[in-house]
Amino acid sequence: ETPIGIKCYTPFCPWVHPELDNKESFYFVGHYLGIVDPYFYRMAFPLKITRWWEEKIMGNIFFCFDGCAQYLTSPTAAYLIANAYQNYENGDPPVLVVCVRDPVEQAISWWKFENDAMRWGSSMGLKSWNTALRSKNYPPQTIVEALQFSNSEFVRNAYLEAEQLAQSIIPTSNRGTKCNIDVPLKLGVIRLPQWALTWPAGQLSTIGRSGRFDSNIQRYNRIFSSVFGNIHAENADKTKSFVHVVPLDIQTNGVLLKDPLHRILSDMVMRRAYRYKQCIPTLISIIDRAIDCLCDFNKHGAVRRNSSSTLEITTSEPNARDVKTLQDYFCSKYVGLGTLT
Repeated sequence: ETPIGIKCYTPFCPWVHPELDNKESFYFVGHYLGIVDPYFYRMAFPLKITRWWEEKIMGNIFFCFDGCAQYLTSPTAAYLIANAYQNYENGDPPVLVVCVRDPVEQAISWWKFENDAMRWGSSMGLKSWNTALRSKNYPPQTIVEALQFSNSEFVRNAYLEAEQLAQSIIPTSNRGTKCNIDVPLKLGVIRLPQWALTWPAGQLSTIGRSGRFDSNIQRYNRIFSSVFGNIHAENADKTKSFVHVVPLDIQTNGVLLKDPLHRILSDMVMRRAYRYKQCIPTLISIIDRAIDCLCDFNKHGAVRRNSSSTLEITTSEPNARDVKTLQDYFCSKYVGLGTLT
């Protein structure tokens, strides 16, 4: 008996927005009143009876995903995610996928997005800034100032303290380390304090951090290795153990996209192969058929990339000199990424 196919369920999102809904939960960056307790992460996904129905009654391969881009750079998310999976069922880690793009393009896109968001906030009457959380240098007025701010001592200390806070939540990843920051608890539920939500020191504190894909991915590998050991290790240094890297450029090329999709879906299905009656070759053939269908852009269309608009304040618009500064900065940060794919 062959399953009908692969059934993918999307996460719950607290924001009703076409670019966010049915894509990302934002759970581990504190968008649920600061609650990040790993136990309650399950509330962002379908009930167990839904999985039972799909697998046992409909015969489908079942999985869910959470595509939150903020998790990669967050200093707390990796620890919280590892803890959530460490304490669930058989304790296997999740299949991690990182979509990467040119870091300069990413930084400029995020700079424009946040400036548009701040302009919208100002139009709603929000005029003052919480300098205790963001410092007196926030918001930076140019993208180069944002780059400098993201590497400032204030931001470095904020990220370090947030990471120490997350380490204190997961004993297995805190070997020999003492943390003097109290874990915030209310009614026994783990919450992030306001200063640690999403990205410490503000959304623009990540201008020089989000594009450092190599160090962000290595942080996940290091944390997951400390929690899950050699599970699913592919080599001695574990650089490929837990993260699949997919360049954004190939997501519009159905031929190039097939290989990473096959590796990701195979990794996911093989970890749960015991739940299905079918033999592994049959499961692989189901995956390949699904990928062939998904990558037929004549039927479904290619992946759409959002385009940034020109900023209203012309002095905030990145110029050629700004672009060169970003290129010089990210050059050394981006070199090591090839060894991770």
